[in-house]
Order: sequence, then structure tokens, then C-alpha cells
Amino acid sequence: MPVINYIGKNLKTYNVSRHSHNYWEIIYCTAGDGRITFDDNSQIQYTANQLVIIPPHILHGNNSENGFKNIHFTVENWTPPFRNAQCLTDNASEDLYSLLNICYKYFNTEAYNKSNIILSFTELILNMIVSFAGNMHNSEHVEAIQNAIIEHFSDPDFVVEQAYRDIPLSNDYIRRQFIKEKGFSPLHFLNNTRIAFAQKLLLSKNINNYKIYEIAEMCGFSDQLYFSRVFKKTVGVSPKEYTEIKKLENYNSQNE
Repeated sequence: MPVINYIGKNLKTYNVSRHSHNYWEIIYCTAGDGRITFDDNSQIQYTANQLVIIPPHILHGNNSENGFKNIHFTVENWTPPFRNAQCLTDNASEDLYSLLNICYKYFNTEAYNKSNIILSFTELILNMIVSFAGNMHNSEHVEAIQNAIIEHFSDPDFVVEQAYRDIPLSNDYIRRQFIKEKGFSPLHFLNNTRIAFAQKLLLSKNINNYKIYEIAEMCGFSDQLYFSRVFKKTVGVSPKEYTEIKKLENYNSQNE
């Protein structure tokens, strides 16, 4: 099981001499810029809100002409879907930066149940990093559309065209670029995001006593009938049938 075994901060640093770790090292630049130089003299340039991921046993140094600040941590027992050093960029809301700051706080305090808290942060942070790595080839405009949809999908008044407004390109071009990079349209992504959230809410229906129309509203559908049609088209069954199937599957698994 992967776990963050160290997390620290550098404040206004210019040079870190060449070294290596037995673990994966992740360096998140919080201010300034610099470059990581490896033993074969290859380099990775980075700037604020970018993170450099360095595999175990790789000799590297960190240098900056103007100085940098960072949060850095090492992870043991991690097997990401890549083997080489990577440079990734945090999302626009800097979610990874926020998580790392909270993780840093808990790592350096004696909180109750600290080890389990760190394990939970490890899983979330590493899953986000893998997700960012998977989105590396998205263009800036496609990434912006995707982020806008994720942020606003639960708003019944939100339509895809709202995500196009700040992009100085035609709506048709943006749509075609989104399809080219993601394999489906922005509207398809919006509906799938809403339905995926609906599935999660339907699974907790008995606990939270949600009504179908309430779940529809929480997922961005103002019309329950339209929600049911989209749900059935996407999942293959109605919301009610989906709940009953999952109940039966859960019952059978408990009685095997």
C-alpha cells in the first residue's frame, strides 16, 4: 500500500545538491521557478503550480536563479502508470496544493488516528496525480471546458455554452476539439457527469431517504421525467430499476 513517508517545505531556496531517494519524490513548486537536472544532464523546467515527479534511485539536483518555494514529499510502495520523471500542472483551483498543505499539517502534528489520516491523504493525492498525468495531452481550452462542467454540473441552469464564453474561439471549433481529444462531446460529458453522480446518490438512497426528484435536482435536472430518460439511455435501466438491481446484488453478496 503506498504511503507518504515524509513531507516538508523549502522556503526561498536556490540550489539543492544532487541526491537520490529509495522512494518516489514529488516536488510541488509553490512560487518561483527552476530546473531539475538528472545524472545524464537531461533537465525538467518547472514553475509555480507545477509538480515534478522523480522515480526512486534517480540522481537529481534542483537549481533556480531567482529562488523557489516548494512542498516536497516521498512515497513508498507506489506503482504509478508511468516509469519516467514527469512534470505536471495543478488544476485552476489548485486543489492538489490545498491537499498537500493540509497533509503537511497533519504529518507534522500528533493528531489522533494520524497514520490512517495520512493513508487517506496519500490515496487521494496520488489518485489526483495519476489523473493529471492522464490529462497531460488535453489542450488548455479542453481542460477549461472540462473543469467548468465538473464545477457547475449540479446547477440546472448550467448549459455547455456557458463554458465557452471566456474562450476566444468559435463554439463549433471548441466542440470539435473537445471531441477530438476526449472522444465525446461536451454535452455528452455533462450528461455523463450528472448521471454518474446520480448513480452514487441512488446507492445511498435508503440511508439519506432521497426521493427521485430530489436526486434529479441535485444532479442538475429540473425535470424528473427528462432525468429518467437520460438515466435510462445512459445506464440501460430506469433510476428505480437501478436501485432495485443494486439492492439485490448487495443482498446476494452478503448471503453468499
